[in-house]
Amino acid sequence: MNKENIFKFIFMFLLVIYLCLYFTNMTGLYEYKNYKKMSLTSEQIEKFEQDVKNGKEINIDNYIVEEKTMHNNKIGNFGKKFSFKFSEVLTNTLTKTFNFLSKFISE
Repeated sequence: MNKENIFKFIFMFLLVIYLCLYFTNMTGLYEYKNYKKMSLTSEQIEKFEQDVKNGKEINIDNYIVEEKTMHNNKIGNFGKKFSFKFSEVLTNTLTKTFNFLSKFISE
């Protein structure tokens, strides 16, 4: 592959990712997921109404159902390690660069 083909491939790949994220945002998928997390299920509503009728003490934690997604797999763990390492390298590089530049400013 020559440089022009590599550039076109990278550009097209980034364009497709951008369009996917854009349409996801425009269709409201993110907002819908947040709304779904916020709203109570019909079973929880019935449980709440029954507790009110029975005069029980009401605590919101008894009615909210949290969905926990496990992301513990090889790809997720690699992503976490890569992210932490990249952040560490970037922080060290920027710190050294700014320390080097500050020597010129302070003198």
